Amino acid sequence: MKLLRRPLRHYLIAAGVLCLLVLSRCHFIAPALRKPDAVMQMKTTGYCACGKCCSWKINWYGLPVYSSGSLKGQFKVVGKTASGKMARPGTVAVDPRLFPMGTKFYIPGYGWGIARDTGGDIKGRHLDLFFWLHASGRHWGVKSKKVKVWFPGN
Repeated sequence: MKLLRRPLRHYLIAAGVLCLLVLSRCHFIAPALRKPDAVMQMKTTGYCACGKCCSWKINWYGLPVYSSGSLKGQFKVVGKTASGKMARPGTVAVDPRLFPMGTKFYIPGYGWGIARDTGGDIKGRHLDLFFWLHASGRHWGVKSKKVKVWFPGN
């Protein structure tokens, strides 16, 4: 009984093509292949999309609204970042004066991240790392890490 009807090389070629397709869709392959633009000692903290971390609350209509700042009382899309994308693990809040949107980071203990968000308390060499759960962000706490940085367009 013959298990493979095609030569083995056909399966190997298909597997190689599949790997190339997967790798071409990965946003973090390019930085990993070149040296970082900078290596910096940075303060890192954790946050999630909850009202405590992102200063929103539920109004009397039952809708999320900003609880402070210039947008106080206006409707808030929970989880939407300053870049317009939804937050997910790997989303990093930065000071946009130092790190433009799209800057890629490698944070030891956290992994790869990309600058997609900003925050009122994020100043200078401070990264706020997104976690799904509030408890995970609190567990991360405040850590000083040596972070590799790749600026966009370099």
